[in-house]
Amino acid sequence: MRLSQFLPRIVIHVALFVAVVVTLFPLVWMFTTAFTPNELTFRRSLGLLPSQPTFANFVAAFQIQPVAFWLLNSIITSVAIAAGKMLIAIPAAFAFAHFRFRGRDWLFAVIVGTMTIPYVVTLIPTYIAIVKIDLYNTLAGVIIPSIAFCGFAIFFLRQSFKVVPTELLEAGVIDGAGPVRALISIVLPNTLPAIASLSVLSFLSAWNLYLWPHLILNDADMKTLSIGLKLFATNQEQLQQWGPLMATAVLGLLPALSIFVFAQRYVMDAFVHSGIK
Repeated sequence: MRLSQFLPRIVIHVALFVAVVVTLFPLVWMFTTAFTPNELTFRRSLGLLPSQPTFANFVAAFQIQPVAFWLLNSIITSVAIAAGKMLIAIPAAFAFAHFRFRGRDWLFAVIVGTMTIPYVVTLIPTYIAIVKIDLYNTLAGVIIPSIAFCGFAIFFLRQSFKVVPTELLEAGVIDGAGPVRALISIVLPNTLPAIASLSVLSFLSAWNLYLWPHLILNDADMKTLSIGLKLFATNQEQLQQWGPLMATAVLGLLPALSIFVFAQRYVMDAFVHSGIK
């Protein structure tokens, strides 16, 4: 084969390699700085691996800022938001996919339409409501409004539930299965990849929340990790505590990265079989 036939592939692979290097270099540098003694962070020699690996930055991070509280708050809010969205989206999606009732299509159109509303438009009225019901500076004030934004979850699961053959549901009805039993025994086992992937996506979205928790949470011990990192960088910038800052960033990255790597197969499989291209 001629070189002209290989040249486009070579150019594409070189471009992809450069993009991967540019994308991964900040992450590699973050891990390197996290395990490098703080006084050696700005050394003249450039190395991708720490010359003197240490966990001192992680210890210092917990001493400088309430990182343990930030991690705990992030885990609580992320798990609660993801679980809350699933508790609402699963039965709603099942009803829209397999039940027939008056106004079903219009109601589903309204739910899908909520996905087009900019997030910032709802901030002020939601903030006023949270303050009036005394949920300001509480994790519940972060969790409850975030669960309400479940339009995508309902739409996503509806697409997956529609794939379940109606013959299975009819056979369940003949065996005496009601709607709840049909959902638990028939629909959920056949759509487990979609449910698992949506749970992961909901968790990652909640883990990265910044603007709403920043408005609601005031005390340092109540903040989540995404806000705490900004607070850490702002308060310690003049002291050049880059090692502990990067150690905190690593702690914030590892849970989300681990969950995504573990469930990546389910995420891709769910998008392929849900009708979303």
